Amino acid sequence: MYCLFVFLSFLIAFFLVIAILLYIADKLARPAHVGIGNLLDHAPAFSWINRPNSNWSVEKRTVTLQNGQTYIIPIDEPGHFVLLYDWEVKFTMDKVKYVLTIPAQSTTDFASIPILLQSFISPLSNTVYAAILHDYFYRNPQNQQARAIIRADADRIFYWCMLARGVWKITAIGMYIGVRIGGGGSYQR
Repeated sequence: MYCLFVFLSFLIAFFLVIAILLYIADKLARPAHVGIGNLLDHAPAFSWINRPNSNWSVEKRTVTLQNGQTYIIPIDEPGHFVLLYDWEVKFTMDKVKYVLTIPAQSTTDFASIPILLQSFISPLSNTVYAAILHDYFYRNPQNQQARAIIRADADRIFYWCMLARGVWKITAIGMYIGVRIGGGGSYQR
């Protein structure tokens, strides 16, 4: 009986510590609010592109997408997805309204989650929409309004997009912290 009492006390203390740590992480890591508009209105369409062989010619790397457009796979590009059509996203950040159009043939690898963590967080879940937008900001967009968004703000938008799509808050916080810590090398500006 005493062992059961000790075990239950330990279990309650463990979950209480976890709850406190999650609360602190939420308060410290949560970025200022970003209002997300139409992520639920329509989904972007995309196509999977395999990694090309390093000795492939341009002809071998040229593919016809499902929408009839021609796409040339970059030589050193890993497997990735390509948007088939323009995708319009509306959001408000710091009381400024944005309407961005992510152009067709923009690329994404969705969420770059390490293999060891993919059994806990799938890169192909409700995080997809936020990851497409986040990758667009990180990959040197040509749109001037998008170029003006700094890395910290792109990460804020990523977090709030995930919540708008119904991603669990703890998952969104973990992924937000992950891009803040490990995303700097991918930011191409």
